[in-house]
Amino acid sequence: MYRKDLFRKLGLTMPPDPTWEQVAGLAARIDGTDGVSGICLRGLPGWGQNLAPINTVVNTFGGAWYDMDWNARLNSPEFRKAVGFYVDLLRSHGQPGADRMGVLEILDRFVGGKCAMMYDATSLASSIEADGSSVKGKVGYVPAPHDRTERAGWLWTWAWGIQEASDNKDAAWEFISWASSKEYQEQVGQDVGWTAAPAGNRKSLYANPEYQQAAGAWYRQEYTAATHSADPKNPGVGPRPYTGIGFLAIPEFAVLGTAVSEQIAAAIAGRQSVDTALEKSQDLAQAAAAKYRGE
Repeated sequence: MYRKDLFRKLGLTMPPDPTWEQVAGLAARIDGTDGVSGICLRGLPGWGQNLAPINTVVNTFGGAWYDMDWNARLNSPEFRKAVGFYVDLLRSHGQPGADRMGVLEILDRFVGGKCAMMYDATSLASSIEADGSSVKGKVGYVPAPHDRTERAGWLWTWAWGIQEASDNKDAAWEFISWASSKEYQEQVGQDVGWTAAPAGNRKSLYANPEYQQAAGAWYRQEYTAATHSADPKNPGVGPRPYTGIGFLAIPEFAVLGTAVSEQIAAAIAGRQSVDTALEKSQDLAQAAAAKYRGE
C-alpha cells in the first residue's frame, strides 16, 4: 500500500511490480515528507507478527529455514541478507518504536496518515478505505515486493475447528456452514456494506459486481495474491522439506517462530546485531528439528 498523494507531491512513481530494492529507495526519498515514515512494517515479536512478513522477504531473497535434511539455515548468506535488509529498512526509514508495533499498530499509523507505504495483508484494505480513514481514496495497491523470485507475498489461514470433545458438533457445523456461505457474504454486503463482506474464502465474491465496485481500489490485488502469488509448496528458491509461506507448517513453529521473532525484534530495537540474532536463532532452529533428523 502506498500514498498516491505523497508520491505525486514528490514526483515519485511506484513500479507496477516493485522489487524490494525499489521500495527501499522510495522509502528513503519519501521518509519525513509531511512528517510521515517512509514505510511501516511489523516489528512486534510473534510468529504471526513480525515473522510473517519477514519470512516472505527470506523466501524471495533465496533463503529457507531448513535444507532437505532438516539442517537449520538461519545463518546462511541468503537468510542473513533478507533479515538484515528488513531490519535496516525499518531502522532507517520505518516508524519509531517499531519493535513494539504489530499489524494493528502499523495499520493505525497508516490510517492516521503517518506512513508513506505499508507492506502487510491485503485484508487491511477495507479498514484503509473505510469512512473515517484519513487516507481513504489516497492509497494505491501493488503486488508484494520481490527480489530473486518473480513474485512474493503470503497466504494466511483463517479457519474454524470443532473440538472432538464438543457436545454441540452439529450446531457448530451449522454455524460454520452459515458463516462461511455465499448467502452470508451477500447478507453482510447488503446490510452492512460490501467492503465488510468476509473475503478470501469464496471465489464468487470477487466476481460480484457490487463487491468489485465497492472494493475497486484493491480487490484485484487481493484476488491475484490469493490465486497466483502465493504458493505454500514453493514459496522461494530451491526445495525445502516443509510447506508454508509466512509460517512453517510444523507443530514446533509456534514456539520456535516466536523465539526467533524475539531475537529479530531485539535487532530492530538496536539491542543486538542481526548476526547475533541469527546465530542464536540458528541454534534454536537446529534444536527444534532434531526429531526430523532422527536424533
